[in-house]
Amino acid sequence: PAESSSSKSHLAASSTTHAREAMLTDAYERHHTYLRISLSERCNLRCRYCMPPEGVPLSPKEETLSDEEILKLVGLFVEGGVDKIRLTGGEPLLRSTLPSLMSSISTQYPSINSVGITTNGLTLSRQLPTLLDSGLTHANISLDTLNDAKFTDITRRKGLKTVLKAIDDAVEQFGDRYGHDTPGRVKINCVVMNGFNDAELRQFVMLTKHRKVDVRFIEWMPFNDNGWNKGRFLSYKDMLERIRGSPDKKGEGNRDVDNTDGIGPLDLQRQSDGPNDTTKWWSVPGHQGRVGFITSMSNNFCGTCNRLRITADGQLKVCLFGSREVSLRDAMRDPATTREDLALLVGAAVGRKTFALGGHGSAEGIRKANDNRPMTLIGG
Repeated sequence: PAESSSSKSHLAASSTTHAREAMLTDAYERHHTYLRISLSERCNLRCRYCMPPEGVPLSPKEETLSDEEILKLVGLFVEGGVDKIRLTGGEPLLRSTLPSLMSSISTQYPSINSVGITTNGLTLSRQLPTLLDSGLTHANISLDTLNDAKFTDITRRKGLKTVLKAIDDAVEQFGDRYGHDTPGRVKINCVVMNGFNDAELRQFVMLTKHRKVDVRFIEWMPFNDNGWNKGRFLSYKDMLERIRGSPDKKGEGNRDVDNTDGIGPLDLQRQSDGPNDTTKWWSVPGHQGRVGFITSMSNNFCGTCNRLRITADGQLKVCLFGSREVSLRDAMRDPATTREDLALLVGAAVGRKTFALGGHGSAEGIRKANDNRPMTLIGG
């Protein structure tokens, strides 16, 4: 009888595990193991591609998720197979409880092997030692220009020197903590816009020469009221040409091809990508870091998507470009909701996930729909 009872318990546990994994598997057999959680709608920058100049209306504090609610959701998603967490915003460093929340995630859920943040870097240097002690494993730092005047123009704030220092501090301190030979701990995210920073691409690549840092160029994506248009969009193919030069245009005095800010064409060489990677990786021989391209618009990677998002006000977004949301906050705060109810709610939302680009078909389709949140209210 004891063996029979033990066998039944094992079968029940196995059944529960299978059900939880199914919860995060969509109709296209994509299993979602990466959860991005926005901790704040607030940001101390006003980046043009992220929000309108007047900012965005913020949710009252009581409508945003508490640390306890976030941990409850993390536990549910970990049961479903999530092993990678990224804490985003807005600006996640503006949340005063970030270190304790990060520590709780790291200690309560040891199966999570990556706890990262995406930040603008303005206060990162000051907070970095505490965050590393709390379990931070990766940091993505947003930076779209190396020109001081352009930085002020695109972010509507000052702070370029502060962000550059944060990058160097992060490279040094992550290296000291995790080893200087491990790639991918610190990344620079650069949103590329034609006519704004497309002539700086080689300068960004040169940041990888003496630093163990990855630079990722991101195709500009349309979000609610962020001014996206085809004229300012620069594709992956065009970015490569800007960096590597074009044999067809050599010697024509084309500054973008022959010589950009005193830097000639760079010998980018293709590297291997991970199975669920959003990034197409390259590197320059002899450089310590890598160069990546996130090609959401010209060559999307939706077929291998394993990412889900929870907004600061507790809405589950199964696709960055989709307007459908499910309120996990409201469900959790209803006393009648059980953990199984919450799992069913998540599973139903994941099951309805479209195959690509939120069902809009293209960048132009996303722009025309204009039915999504601004990026700062989704979570970068």
